[in-house]
Amino acid sequence: MKNKILISCLLVFMLAFFNGAYGEANKDKKVVMFVTTYMNFHDLETMDSTNGLINTGSIGLMNARAAGSYSIHKSYLTIGTGTRADASSGSFYFQKLDEDSKEIYELRTGRLLSEDGGIINLDQARLEKINENGDYGAQPGALGEALHKANKKTAIIGNLDISNELRIAPSITMDKDGYTDFGTIDKSIFKQDLSYPFGIREDYGFMKSKFKDFYQKADFIVVEIGDLYRLESYKSNMTNEAYMNKKRIVLENIDNFMKECISEMNLEKDEVIILNPYPSQVDMRNGQKLTPIILAGNNIKKGIVYSNTTRRKAIVGNVDVAAHVLSSFQLKAEDMSGKDLISLSKDNNMEYVEKLYKDTVLVSKNRYPVLSTFAVFEIVISLLGLMLILFKDRISNKGIKYYTNILLSTMAVPVVLLLIPLFGTYNIYITYVLVIGGTILLTLIAKKLGKEPLDGILILASATTIFLMMDICTGATLIKKSLLGYDPIIGARYYGIGNEFMGVLIGSSLVFATALLDRFSIKRIHVVAFFTLLVIIMGFPKLGANVGGTITAICAFIFVTLRLYDVKIKLKHFLIIGVSVVVIVGILAYIDIKVLNGGSHLGRAVMKIIKEGPVEVIRIINRKISMNLRLIGITIWSKVLISTILIIGVLFYRPTGTISRLSNKYPNLTKGFSGIVCACIVAFLVNDSGVVAAATGIIFLGMSILYLIFYMGQDRLQE
Repeated sequence: MKNKILISCLLVFMLAFFNGAYGEANKDKKVVMFVTTYMNFHDLETMDSTNGLINTGSIGLMNARAAGSYSIHKSYLTIGTGTRADASSGSFYFQKLDEDSKEIYELRTGRLLSEDGGIINLDQARLEKINENGDYGAQPGALGEALHKANKKTAIIGNLDISNELRIAPSITMDKDGYTDFGTIDKSIFKQDLSYPFGIREDYGFMKSKFKDFYQKADFIVVEIGDLYRLESYKSNMTNEAYMNKKRIVLENIDNFMKECISEMNLEKDEVIILNPYPSQVDMRNGQKLTPIILAGNNIKKGIVYSNTTRRKAIVGNVDVAAHVLSSFQLKAEDMSGKDLISLSKDNNMEYVEKLYKDTVLVSKNRYPVLSTFAVFEIVISLLGLMLILFKDRISNKGIKYYTNILLSTMAVPVVLLLIPLFGTYNIYITYVLVIGGTILLTLIAKKLGKEPLDGILILASATTIFLMMDICTGATLIKKSLLGYDPIIGARYYGIGNEFMGVLIGSSLVFATALLDRFSIKRIHVVAFFTLLVIIMGFPKLGANVGGTITAICAFIFVTLRLYDVKIKLKHFLIIGVSVVVIVGILAYIDIKVLNGGSHLGRAVMKIIKEGPVEVIRIINRKISMNLRLIGITIWSKVLISTILIIGVLFYRPTGTISRLSNKYPNLTKGFSGIVCACIVAFLVNDSGVVAAATGIIFLGMSILYLIFYMGQDRLQE
């Protein structure tokens, strides 16, 4: 008994000792962030300080998107908010806190400040109003507020002044009142120098002295280096040679300054972050909208950065930075959508990130022309099909045969776009060759293997469904790289199945399952089991992780199941569908929050709804409606959707009895078609880009109907 007591006391002592030792080490920890606006990867390669940190730390690509359109003000604020935030040039007016600025602040906000000195945002009231009505519920100053609650001090040095004041970096360090404890953001950081853009350059000696001072006083220090921003802003006034010469000097000065500051730090316990909040106009035009981020110091190993926001190696969101800073101080990010940044080991980290960036930009550039071509192809072929049906007596058998082959090929394109990444990433010309060649090959295979008219559709629908399911279950590797997948540069989604392929999968699976019933008379219960499996794959947080897609699938699959069992649809069945959606999504949310720690979109959304109530629900609905209304006017997919709806509408009346004969010949498939219509309606209502999901989902509906109509009763076309 005495031995047990002795061992217990010893364990308690050891735990107290190590926790105390860790607490002491963490107590004096500093996190220093160098904000190098407009710096890109090519610039990093020329600098010793960054190369040294990359060799010992982690590097990655950061998405700079904020709420709405691109804006440097929004991107800066998002870093300090941990949630996509909204801002404008009129919502930042940072000044030193003195008696005059304190009175102005109190007039505008009605809040009394007890602090003296430091930096304050005099436009804080306007900034708060903008975000109160924002799409993401961002809370300006969330990072600084969390640090202040933990008795941590913040500091800011630097600005982006040119001919006018541009002082936005305090939005990273400020608390909810717009206050930063220490700061120097005025013109004292400059030297007058006519050999530099706008006749000014940063006084790095003075900035270093301020850094040394704030390093002793503050826990989180942001140093904004603006000379590169000024040079890029002045570039139009310079020859290319003069610009390159000056850029070399500017980068050398920045390099030396950062090396001197870092030498003052203790990277055994401190951490340094180097990032560019916003890409330059040149990089934006070149599609290089992801910016570099480097982590080094305490607990950071050589490798690449990772976060559960993106679940992508070496790609993170700007929303993750604030969460990471808090995590560095062992603090929780409670009011943020971002997740902590993790360091993954990778020896050739710089080479890995450079290749990843090159491939990502290339895919992003190729997306619009290839998908626009596909969409136009769909519209033209479907309209041509309608004309041929209406005037089929004037068309030769041979012409119709060729057309049906082209019509079948439209259903081959989605799976070809999924499989193209297996062959690598190429320029637009080779990509077109691969897509066209793959489509022709797959269409010929489907035609060759098919013995009945339905077989060609069945083969393509099954291939699309099976390959998509396999890819989702193995980490969505192909979807992430596909032109029809999601773009990490846009940043709407980073993992799981995106809305484009979600629409394709629901459409192809409904055609596949119900066509099997007509072709091979399989048992209906097998189709129900297949639908259940698809819902799990699409909704499970570690697989498809698509909430809107899951809701769409549940509604469509239950609707079709009821019809397959010849149930007459009544109001109570819609209530059953609604309850099923709530129960299934609730189970998935519970798994995500309780088992998987709320890492997916669903878990985060539910936790935010629990915390903020109906306000968050309204915010989500408004965001989805506004996004869909915007997309209807700008995306080519809305034209695909509208044209297909119009064509199907005409076919209900002309030629007379066409749809009725199709329904009699393929009764189960026709019920599957009704499920696609249901899916399109639900997808449009519950997804941010529902019009896209509806358009890709309707491909297998419209093209299958046109294809089968040509074969029905057309004995002259049978081979």
